[in-house]
Amino acid sequence: MDKRRFVVNLVSNFFSALSGVGISFFLTPYIVEHLGKEAYGFFPLSNNFVMYAGIITTALNSMSSRYITISLEKKDIKEANTYFNSVLFGNILISLGFVLVSAIFCLFIDQVLDIPTALIHDVRLLFIFIFLSLVINVSSAVFQVTAFALNRFDKLAFINIISNVLKLGAIILLFYFFTPRIYFLGVVTAVTAFYMLVANYRLTKKLLPEVQISWSFFSKTALYVIVGSGIWNSIMAMANVVNTQLDLLIANHFFGASGMGFLSLTKFIPNAIYILLGIIVPIFLPEMLKAYANNDMNRLKKTLDLSFKAIFVVVLLPLSVFFVYGEVFFKLWLPTQDAHALHILSVITLVPFIVHGTVETVYHVFVITNKLRIASFWGIFVSIFNFVLVIVLCKYSSLGVYSIPVGALISGVISHLTFTPLYAAYCLQESRWYFFFKIIKGLAGFSVLVGISYGWKQLNLFMVNTWPMFIINSLILGAILLIVTLFMRFNSTTRADIFRKLRQKVNL
Repeated sequence: MDKRRFVVNLVSNFFSALSGVGISFFLTPYIVEHLGKEAYGFFPLSNNFVMYAGIITTALNSMSSRYITISLEKKDIKEANTYFNSVLFGNILISLGFVLVSAIFCLFIDQVLDIPTALIHDVRLLFIFIFLSLVINVSSAVFQVTAFALNRFDKLAFINIISNVLKLGAIILLFYFFTPRIYFLGVVTAVTAFYMLVANYRLTKKLLPEVQISWSFFSKTALYVIVGSGIWNSIMAMANVVNTQLDLLIANHFFGASGMGFLSLTKFIPNAIYILLGIIVPIFLPEMLKAYANNDMNRLKKTLDLSFKAIFVVVLLPLSVFFVYGEVFFKLWLPTQDAHALHILSVITLVPFIVHGTVETVYHVFVITNKLRIASFWGIFVSIFNFVLVIVLCKYSSLGVYSIPVGALISGVISHLTFTPLYAAYCLQESRWYFFFKIIKGLAGFSVLVGISYGWKQLNLFMVNTWPMFIINSLILGAILLIVTLFMRFNSTTRADIFRKLRQKVNL
């Protein structure tokens, strides 16, 4: 892997994710204070509906990057154009269908969801604008593939950062000059979606001018090939939606807008993690695809190992601090809410992620090797199990809203510790214990970091009761954990290389 390109992609994508998370961080308490948690809950719920729609588009878009990347690697521009245009026009046709379905849903929205009477008009407008952004994003999805195929994630990150700055500026203007309304978030989402369409189109023409938009390149055969491979990704996406994106809808049904609003507040940390993962993990996919295309399995496994270490440092290390200081975080962030309950709910939600987050990129193995059928069937089984378990807990247990993350925890841990590592090892023709050892190593490392964080808290060196003290304490603790991680997860050669480069930077 080109180390310079990797570092550029990682740093730029990290700041891209940070800008998106930052908006949610500052915006959430403001909305909760001015509109209430009930109104706020409908915003993440509307985004969940976008995820539901994504089940359909995943069949086409999830595998487009694979075929276009391989075509470019073979220097076959005609084939790349065929796949590109087939996906583009396929997405436009799907978008037309979304327009009709969205219109019907928005018309009868008050009969589908439990919405306080005073919020019906605003929630309907929110969903209208969110669905408009969905249509724009689906229609233009293929324009992001070029940067992916050429491993220029820094370009995509720059567009995302500008998009987030634009989003923040628009929200500030709307909330400052007008009476705050929840549907303002939908308006801003639609505007930024249009900006990203234009920006990604221009990026495609700049990076790969050989790509032409023309109906003459459209091929039903190419479309069938991509959808035929991607249909299993759609099934996996449906399983993921059932496992992670139905929680607010279920909470709305069983516990009303209030219960849904409270649960939605715990989604900040998990969503921030998934945003970060969604930007970090794909960095490794082009290199893995190229290695697989050249039948270089050793290079593929080395890239996988590097991805596990990167995720540990960038994601699991900060989470070890959150597991210990999460209640303090919620007290400072949402002082009017039950910080202890929010922390417990968040930790329960995150436990399955901690397990599979140690080897998150392993899911790309199914895509790279194009062995998605069995993985899809397993995903459906687990999602059905999770859905039934959550419903049973909601109806017959005394857990209340805790039923939803508890059910997801049980089903998620079972899946991540059985099928996923076993089948991924099979796809790579490795020992069945290959990924188990990596998961165990990752969990052991995470446990060490949590233990150090807890011991640090017991020392009580800082009174962590304000944001400045929380940040200072977290940075110092994070630095300590980073040093520990370097010795736990990296060999002496890599550490020496890192320290040598740091000394060079300091000398400069």
